[in-house]
Amino acid sequence: MTTSSTLAAPVLEVRDLEVTFGSGHSAAKVLKGVSTAIARGKTLGIVGESGSGKSTLAKAIVGLNPVSGGSIAINGQDVAKMTGAQLRAMRREVQMIPQDPYSSLNPRRTIGQTLAEAIDPVRSNPRVHRNKISHWLSTIRLDPEVAERYPHEFSGGQRQRIAIARALAVEPKLIIADEITSALDLSVQAEILNLISRLRAELDLTMAFISHDLDVVHHVSDDIMVLFHGEVVEMGDVDSVYGNPKHPYTRKLIDSVPGGPGFDIGERRKAVA
Repeated sequence: MTTSSTLAAPVLEVRDLEVTFGSGHSAAKVLKGVSTAIARGKTLGIVGESGSGKSTLAKAIVGLNPVSGGSIAINGQDVAKMTGAQLRAMRREVQMIPQDPYSSLNPRRTIGQTLAEAIDPVRSNPRVHRNKISHWLSTIRLDPEVAERYPHEFSGGQRQRIAIARALAVEPKLIIADEITSALDLSVQAEILNLISRLRAELDLTMAFISHDLDVVHHVSDDIMVLFHGEVVEMGDVDSVYGNPKHPYTRKLIDSVPGGPGFDIGERRKAVA
């Protein structure tokens, strides 16, 4: 029987997370007691300038950065206590969409082979998974026939769509999107943002959306967390944070948005409308 407390349990819960690189006198604490949570079906925007700790946090969540303090829980289970099959299952349940999809797509594998491996790493035969591959390609608005093509045959925006399809094909509990529009021009950014917005609604996605771009975060997020030098300086409902920022750093970020205070995103808002 599903209880209201079960429904309310966050997909991701981070408590007092610390990440330190190096040791002894050369040790550098990059994350300093970060705490946050993402409820099922919600998107948390994580924003901050370069060096604020955004990508370090993302990599810690997926197990690519060692944790020196605090905890990370997926669906109520402490990742640090997972072993064997539990850990392997968790690594499939949390999928990252990278900033540069070209470097993450194997140039020697067709798109169909890449998606088949995501669907089933053991039986990664595109013929076996033809229907699912077609489904996910259609979902991101690409013709299923492109499954026979290779990454170099696609534009940057198309490769980013393929990276999104690969993450979705695993049917994860949590998706982490790490600066996925930063390398794209304005019109292609708008296409990807519209795609993310549609997928959020259709698939009830749970997502951490990382960006230094406040326009982007405001467009796709329910809540926002502002990181500054590895610390959380502000967090809350996205409209409340933008409408009434409490911390000077948040105000500085908002003031730096083209159009200045009031969050007038101009041409991008027209593009994504």
